[in-house]
Amino acid sequence: MNIKRKLSIGILSIFSAITFLTLTSMKMEKKETNAYLEITLNVKAENREKAAGVYLKYKQPFLKQTKGATLKELLIRKDDVQVIHGFLSEADANAYLSTELFQNDVVRELKPYLESNPEIRIYAVFKD
Repeated sequence: MNIKRKLSIGILSIFSAITFLTLTSMKMEKKETNAYLEITLNVKAENREKAAGVYLKYKQPFLKQTKGATLKELLIRKDDVQVIHGFLSEADANAYLSTELFQNDVVRELKPYLESNPEIRIYAVFKD
């Protein structure tokens, strides 16, 4: 091997080792979910794909913009659809229901697909 190639391989190895050590030593911020907001939606089977589109459209804005948001999942079953939201606190979950994102965007876009009013429940996570 020529000297340039050996030098390139050596530099690449050092760079890889530094990158690995940096990434493994970085603390990944994981938000602890302490409350759940469960919204049960009665949506006909033929409209579920469109309702799922609304979920997908607003998942990232919810996670990035909503105070205390930790997760958002869509659960589908034969009888209904549930959207599960995770929060740092019950207060954050309650506050989300009054936000512009929820009231003016999510609710407005889901309304044509709903067969009845959504059921909304907030749960606290049991900590032992």
